[in-house]
Amino acid sequence: MKPLNIVLAGILLLIVSSCTRHADPAKVESLKLTKDDVRLFEMKIPSNWYIQTVGGELIVATSSGKDARRFLDFSAGTGGAKVELRALVMDSTRNIDTLLKNTKLIFEDSLDRYEVSDATLGGKPAKKLSVHFDQEDGEYKSETYFAQQDSVITMVQFAAFGKTFDALQSTFDEILASVKLARRAVELKPKVDTVLKPTGPEPPSDTLRPYSSGNFAIEIPQNFEAKKGQSSGISSVSFFGSRYDCAIQVDVFDASKQKNLDKIIEQNKGNYGGGKATATTLGGQKAFYFSYNPKANIASRAYFTVKGDKMFRITMNWYTPEQSIYLPIFEKCLSKMTMQ
Repeated sequence: MKPLNIVLAGILLLIVSSCTRHADPAKVESLKLTKDDVRLFEMKIPSNWYIQTVGGELIVATSSGKDARRFLDFSAGTGGAKVELRALVMDSTRNIDTLLKNTKLIFEDSLDRYEVSDATLGGKPAKKLSVHFDQEDGEYKSETYFAQQDSVITMVQFAAFGKTFDALQSTFDEILASVKLARRAVELKPKVDTVLKPTGPEPPSDTLRPYSSGNFAIEIPQNFEAKKGQSSGISSVSFFGSRYDCAIQVDVFDASKQKNLDKIIEQNKGNYGGGKATATTLGGQKAFYFSYNPKANIASRAYFTVKGDKMFRITMNWYTPEQSIYLPIFEKCLSKMTMQ
């Protein structure tokens, strides 16, 4: 059973494994109440987890920074848990029904494994979206709640890998009970003699620094880090900053048995919604890329090119409300990439 979605970004290649496998549950030392001053939502989160906030939009806590990446690309790992709250303003195309649909992963066999039920969130009637399926380290399970107030939808998600969701259930229940729903934005007035400082994730630096591996060279924002990941191919490296949903990932595969890029594109287009690939160049090589939206407010491109006996897949993901910040810099990074 494999859902189609490589990173909140590409195609989630989920590995079927024994249901008896499980990991150790993420440790929760204590819960702390986190409040938003713009839309006035709040929620308790584990104090010892990796925490990110965006004013008026987001609170997310994962059991570690490494686990934050796993919830994007469903890469191999051991355990990990996430708690997330998003505030989403309703418009002509965004309501609870469309969010229920867009939040679902798409599986290769096209079966819908999700269950929708009635629930309560922040004292308001809500919808609950539940799913579970196997991964290499055990069952993945998530529960996502949607409720509306003041034309703003609050989405709260709990998720865990490694068959650890049930062990965290009492913690998730306490967090759920602490939620206050998002409201219309509140205009913040600065205090006299107070200097306002930027809050939230740091944008990518305009200054690039070189990164080189045995297979490729690229320049990345100076404030980004590079992390090697497990790969079914030759190698995999991810580059990311403080926004966990904005990243570049380079995967290298053996192409000794299939070097025809046109055939590779044809074989892969079904994984990206079946749309037509856009022709381009990458490192002086003929290339193509697919554009797709793996989830709400996230846009992605998956580039493919071949050099020698290697096939390169470069996946870019960015938060669409900040596209003007991330996309030009990411495109600049790729313009300086060379394959070796």
